[in-house]
Amino acid sequence: MAKHKVNVKSVVKVTHNVLQITTEKPSIFDFTPGQATEIFLNKEGWEEEGRPFTFTCLPNDDHLEFTIKTIPKGKE
Repeated sequence: MAKHKVNVKSVVKVTHNVLQITTEKPSIFDFTPGQATEIFLNKEGWEEEGRPFTFTCLPNDDHLEFTIKTIPKGKE
């Protein structure tokens, strides 16, 4: 699977433990609704270990969106 480097456009706090993350979308990128992808962040501890996230946008949107529930440290 090809890797794409994208910038985060916004992070919105939906509730106290849910975030909506919107990123740029590579020009040649497609996915199927319900499909997940592995995300690596340019942040200590995330560069080498990807984590799976499901798309919460539509394939024809001009951005990528992920809505995630955060888990406090020690509660994993």
